[in-house]
Amino acid sequence: MKNLFLYICLLNRYTSKLVKHIFRNISMLFLCAITIPELPAQSFKTYTPIVNDSVKLAAIKKDILQKYLKDSASIKGENKKQLVGFYRDRYQNLSDMFDEKEFLYNTEIDQYLNELVSEIFKGNPQLNRLGTQFLFSRVFWPNAFSTGEGTVVFNVGLFTGLENESQVVSILCHELAHLFQDHMDKAITQYVAVINSKEFQNELKEIKKSKYERNKQLAKLEKGLTFNTRRHGRDHESEADSIGLSYMQNTRYNVKEAITALGLLDNMDKDNYPSDSGLQRHFSFAEKPFNSKWLKQETGFFGGVADKKISNKERDSLKTHPDCKDRAERIRPTVEKIYKPGSRNFVVSETTFKELQNKFKFEIIEYCFQSENISRCLYLAMEMLETNPANAYLVTTIGKCFNEMYSHQKEHTLNRIVNLPSPYFDKNYDILNQFIQNITLGDMASLGYHFLNRYKTQLAGDAGFEKTLATALKNFNLYKN
Repeated sequence: MKNLFLYICLLNRYTSKLVKHIFRNISMLFLCAITIPELPAQSFKTYTPIVNDSVKLAAIKKDILQKYLKDSASIKGENKKQLVGFYRDRYQNLSDMFDEKEFLYNTEIDQYLNELVSEIFKGNPQLNRLGTQFLFSRVFWPNAFSTGEGTVVFNVGLFTGLENESQVVSILCHELAHLFQDHMDKAITQYVAVINSKEFQNELKEIKKSKYERNKQLAKLEKGLTFNTRRHGRDHESEADSIGLSYMQNTRYNVKEAITALGLLDNMDKDNYPSDSGLQRHFSFAEKPFNSKWLKQETGFFGGVADKKISNKERDSLKTHPDCKDRAERIRPTVEKIYKPGSRNFVVSETTFKELQNKFKFEIIEYCFQSENISRCLYLAMEMLETNPANAYLVTTIGKCFNEMYSHQKEHTLNRIVNLPSPYFDKNYDILNQFIQNITLGDMASLGYHFLNRYKTQLAGDAGFEKTLATALKNFNLYKN
């Protein structure tokens, strides 16, 4: 039950990565292989990952710890032990994010984010009492969330999908509304009250007495609790939308962009890069033509794509937020009423906004690799290579992904770093997952080497590229021998 609550109430950080891509239709597309010719020598572009201010991050982590200890000490009542446990889990989650180097923090990032927040606080001085910490997370899925002790986390996967500062500010105002209204703490208190209620405990006792289908009955009870808690969560979302707009109208930003942002959110987490055609273009060589069997969709128990049917109620209950289209329509009358002609989409810096968006796209890929989410890393690097051709960082990262897959496959640990095909993923990403499952150890060595070797003249002199190519060549020769 405790884990269920965290799944429900602590937003995307507490949900399975599979759920971020849930309920999409699976279909396989097959295109003819296109061979990419040898690239001519020229100056190349690359990317250097952001270096975090570790001292400042350590200080922020310490401050969050102090807030957790203060909040825990203030809890009273008969359910104190359980409530303290949830507060501890909330802090531990953030602590893990620090330890896993998930946060981005340097002078440029901090200054820009603080200027956005200052614009909000300037028009809403009551928010100053929250003592809020604002942090960028390097994860790829589009989300932002607030935690009850006063931290707002903005995933760069969301930031890169927005169009202007007004949209960013609308989301920040929404999360500040959650904090100001104590939605997280209220949700925890309510959940604990429900599971300790006489009615709930009696139902549990009856299930324990039952001789048959205990697990099924427990699952049904948990599901009912999920729907109940989710409905309350939706009330909080609606309230945060409304209050967030009241904050935003006191800034120079364009409140109409709150509606646009919800429209973008509705489709932002879909994977749009066509893996099938991309794989065939990048991994077909004269020495090793692309094999159409690599894209064959399996239906077996291991590594297969199951035909999973899910009810509309279940589908709806698993969403982190209510339907964005419905939310947009609910706030539209208010937005039209409070809109101020002359309000702006950019107040701080359009240039910095776009520069950070570009950097964050690379940082998402870097973090996927560092956290051993290799299949996602490969997908995103291939996608970005389309608009950044022959970028040394991207080419090298793709090569490193194949080297990692080869190494783990050799040790029979491949599935620790890649996702199995699943109906929960978008079809484009799932095609890549199926491709990885279909290729052999020898294919991994050969494809990784030939891909990198295609760029050896153009990227000569880049130390990271040459090191990765050397490893790929070693793997290739070992396989041949």
